[in-house]
Amino acid sequence: MSAGAFSPATTARSSLTARCASAFGRWVAFWDRREPATSLAFTRMLVGAVIFLDMLLAQHEGAARALLTPPPLGMGTGASSFPEFLPAPSVLGSDVALFWWALVLLASLLFAIGFLHKLAGLLLTVALINFARFDPNGDAIDTLYRIVVPILALSGANGRYAVDAWLARKRGRPLRILVPAWPRYLIVLQLLWMYFSAAHCRDDAAWWPQGGFSAIGNVMGDPHFARFAPGSLVSLYPLTQLATAVSMTFEMSAPLMVLFTWFRREGGGRFGALARRWRIRWVWLAVGAALHLGIALTMTLGMFPFGVLALYPLFLHPDEYRR
Repeated sequence: MSAGAFSPATTARSSLTARCASAFGRWVAFWDRREPATSLAFTRMLVGAVIFLDMLLAQHEGAARALLTPPPLGMGTGASSFPEFLPAPSVLGSDVALFWWALVLLASLLFAIGFLHKLAGLLLTVALINFARFDPNGDAIDTLYRIVVPILALSGANGRYAVDAWLARKRGRPLRILVPAWPRYLIVLQLLWMYFSAAHCRDDAAWWPQGGFSAIGNVMGDPHFARFAPGSLVSLYPLTQLATAVSMTFEMSAPLMVLFTWFRREGGGRFGALARRWRIRWVWLAVGAALHLGIALTMTLGMFPFGVLALYPLFLHPDEYRR
C-alpha cells in the first residue's frame, strides 16, 4: 500500500465524511422520534372544534351563504387560479354555498372526535383550500389552517382521545402507542415563523418606539375591529402602549422558543440553567395566551385568537401532561 493512502489530506477527507454522516444520522433520528399522541390529539380536537363552531356561528349570523355566494348576491368572488375540479360558486350557482358549508361542518366534527381521521382531514383540507377561491383575500388563520389540517391528518393525532382509537381497541387491533413527533415539530416551527414574520411585516411606526407604541390603542379605537365603542377605553391608553411593546417583544423573540424548548430538561450551559430556573418557556407561552385572549376580549377578529390558541398544546411534550 502506498504511503499516500494515509496522507493528511486523505485523513481530513475521511474525518469530514464521518462528521457529515454523523450529523445526517442525528438529523434523521431527530425527525424520526416517537412520542405519545397526547399533544397532537388535544390539538386535533381543538382545531376541529374551532372550525365547527365557526361554521355554526357563520350560519347563525347569516354570513355563511353570503361568504360562499358570488356577487352581486354574495361576497364570494371565486377569483383565483385553483384547478377546475374544485368548483367555484360562479360555476355551480348559489346552492354550492350550502354544500361547502355542510361539508366543512361535518368534516370538522369528524376531525374533532377522531372518527375516520384521515378521510375527515382530507375532506376538510379540500374544503379549506376551496374556501380560498371564495375569498382570495381571506384571514391569516384560514391560510394557517390550510397548512395545519393536512399535517394533522397525516399524523397519529387519532392515537388518543379519538373514536378511531376506541374502535381499534374494540377490534383487538389498537393503534400505536407512540407516533411520529415530526408533525408536532413542523407545526410549532410554522407557528413560530408566523409570529416572527408578522413582527417583521409591521412597517407602521405605531408598532415601534418611534411611533409611541400606539398601534393597539389605534386598533381599539377603530370601529371596524374594536369590540367597544371608540373612545371608551381612552383612559387605558398607557396599558395599550405597554401591550403593544410586549406584543412586539413576544413576536420578535419567537425563534428563541426553539432554544427554550431544547433547554426544557438539560443543555445550554449557564443560559439553559437560567431559562429553566426562571421558566422562561412558560412565561413566553403565558404571554402568548394572554395576547390572544386579549384580542378575543377587545377585538372582533373572528376565530383568529381561538384558532391560534388551539395550536398551543403542541408546545408541550406529551410527558408534561402527566404533571
